[in-house]
Amino acid sequence: MSDLNSMSFDNLVPKNSKYLAKEDVGTGGLILTIAGFKREAVKGEDGDEDKIIMYFAEDVKPMIVNRTNAALLAGATGVATAGEARGKQIIVYNDASITFGGKVTGGLRIRGTDAAKPRPAPARAQAAPPIDDEIPF
Repeated sequence: MSDLNSMSFDNLVPKNSKYLAKEDVGTGGLILTIAGFKREAVKGEDGDEDKIIMYFAEDVKPMIVNRTNAALLAGATGVATAGEARGKQIIVYNDASITFGGKVTGGLRIRGTDAAKPRPAPARAQAAPPIDDEIPF
């Protein structure tokens, strides 16, 4: 039996969701290829709700697409429709700043693969003027 004292709180009670969760991708995220979208009934607190589910070509769980991530898909893929998004790659990552019910919970977000590697900031064209630390009184 494993030592419960060394387990993180996220792993203490494992989630058995059939959908992608923040714990599945980490803060660095996963590069995933969109295979398609499907409308499915998902169990919620108030019963079943129809949700849009995004499937991937890789061996990962499908992802429930919320309004924010649906809006991010156009920028991340460079296309306007779900059909055009097939075959496009995106990064799905855990954004630790997401809040739910007034609490910081973290959650899934989408970005384009071009955002994976930061660019260096542009060099300053000319030397910055010296900072005057003297405060006259």
